[in-house]
Amino acid sequence: MRYAAPLDDNSKIVTNLVIIITLVFLCRQMTDVSHDAVTTTMFLFILVPAILVAWCLSPRYYILTATTILIKRPLHSITIQLEDVVRLRSITEEDLGTSSRLLGLGGIFGYLGTYRSSEIGKYQRWCTSRENLVLIESLNMKWLISPTGADDFVKRVNATINVPA
Repeated sequence: MRYAAPLDDNSKIVTNLVIIITLVFLCRQMTDVSHDAVTTTMFLFILVPAILVAWCLSPRYYILTATTILIKRPLHSITIQLEDVVRLRSITEEDLGTSSRLLGLGGIFGYLGTYRSSEIGKYQRWCTSRENLVLIESLNMKWLISPTGADDFVKRVNATINVPA
C-alpha cells in the first residue's frame, strides 16, 4: 500500500523561501556588470547543492509491502525489512522531547537526516511533516517517518508483524 508524504506548511514556506532567495542571488549574479559578485557566488555554491541534496533525499512517498517498508526518495530509497521491526507506533513531536540535528536538514523539502532526541536517542528522520509521525524501531536503528493515514499505517504494520494495535 502506498502512503503519501506531503510537505507541511512550515516546510513549504522554508523550501519556497530558500528557492526564491537562491533565484534572487542567481539573477544578481547574472546581471552584475561590475564583475564583483564574490558574495553571491559563495551563497550560490552553498545554496544550490543544499537544495539539490535536500530534494534528492526527501521522501516522495512510503510503500508498505508484505515484507518491507520502503521510503521512496529520488536518489536512494530506504528499505526497512518488517522482520527486523521490533516496535512501531505513532508519536508526536512532544514525545521526542528535545531533539537536535546531528547531520540533517530541517525544513527544506522536509525534516531529513540523523537526529538525537532526549527521549528516544539517536534516530533517522525522513519526514515531510511534523504531523502523523510514526516511529519504527529495530534492534539497532530507529526511523521516524510521516505517512498520511499514520493510524492505518501503524495498524497494518503491527498486524503484519503480529503486534497488538
